[in-house]
Amino acid sequence: MNKKRLCCFYVNDIHLITKLLPYINKRINESTKVITILEKDISESVKKVMNRIQGKKSNELLQIDWTNKNLNYLYECDVENKLILISGNDQFMNKANAILTNKKENCTILNCYEMLQANSKLQKILDEHDKVVNTAGEKNPEEVFTGYMRKSYKKVTL
Repeated sequence: MNKKRLCCFYVNDIHLITKLLPYINKRINESTKVITILEKDISESVKKVMNRIQGKKSNELLQIDWTNKNLNYLYECDVENKLILISGNDQFMNKANAILTNKKENCTILNCYEMLQANSKLQKILDEHDKVVNTAGEKNPEEVFTGYMRKSYKKVTL
């Protein structure tokens, strides 16, 4: 069982979508299915962003379910070789990650943290993830955060 853990940080819904679209589009082009586990519905923000991107619309991006989901959905869905995008408050994200950790399937987990929520625990978040996702794709935390040095925390469920 191999779970790759990624994280990203955003200021608001539009920023999250704008930041993730290049990465998600690349993963879709690699035939990766994307599952979103969102505490709140961001589908209207996705439509706004996609409407502003002239000539680069992707039906696959619009077909992703950007609405909020009950965490029970994770118990039922097959996550094998899929990208699981999670966004919400700490409790929501912790529960989602715990469910995924207990699943036997291989998957990539992308935890999306709202900056005000994550600011006080940035070091811990970075230490518990393999890479950071931004508009340039997957990067080592040291490449994104100047002065960051990985501490040897035991990887745990967020």
